[in-house]
Amino acid sequence: MDHDTLKEKTIAQQAERKSVYRVTRRGDEIEIDRLTLELVDNFKDAFDVDKLAIRYTPLLAQYDYIVGDISAEQLRLKGFYHNDKSVANQDKIQTLQDYLYEYVNFGAPYFVLENINPRVREARENTSHKPNTKPKRESKDNKQRPKTKSKSKNGKPSTKKAPTKKRAFTIKQK
Repeated sequence: MDHDTLKEKTIAQQAERKSVYRVTRRGDEIEIDRLTLELVDNFKDAFDVDKLAIRYTPLLAQYDYIVGDISAEQLRLKGFYHNDKSVANQDKIQTLQDYLYEYVNFGAPYFVLENINPRVREARENTSHKPNTKPKRESKDNKQRPKTKSKSKNGKPSTKKAPTKKRAFTIKQK
C-alpha cells in the first residue's frame, strides 16, 4: 500500500469516527458516547473537540479519568481510575504526575477529563472455548537420563561446532 492510499484511508476513518462519536461541549462539561465528562485540567489549551471525536474509543468509558496529550499533532488518550479502586497503582490517578513525566514530552499540551458516570466494564463470557478437562501430566520422580557423548565415525568424541548463521546486519567498530 503506497503512502497516498494509506493517507486517504486514514482520513476516511477519521471522518467516520467523527460522525459516530459526536462531542458536545458546554463550558467545562463534555458529552461523548452517552458519557458526561468534566474538563479538570487543560494545559496549554490542549482540549480539542474534533481530535477527541477522532481518537475516542468505547473502552475509555470504564475509566474515572481520561488524560489526553498532544505530540506531533496527534492526540493520545489514556485512562486512569480513582485512587480507592483495587487496580494496579500505575492505573490510579495518583500516578498522573509520573505518567506526565515519563510518557509525555516535556511541555507538551495535555488535558484531564473526569468521567462523571463511568461504565462498569462488562465481563466477557468465554463460551467458545471448552474448559481444559485434560489432567496434568505428573513428573517421573525427577529421574533424568544419563548424558551420552556423541561420537564421530572414528569413535572419538565429536568436536564439531554448530554452524553459525550469517547476520543480516553489520556491526561497525569504532
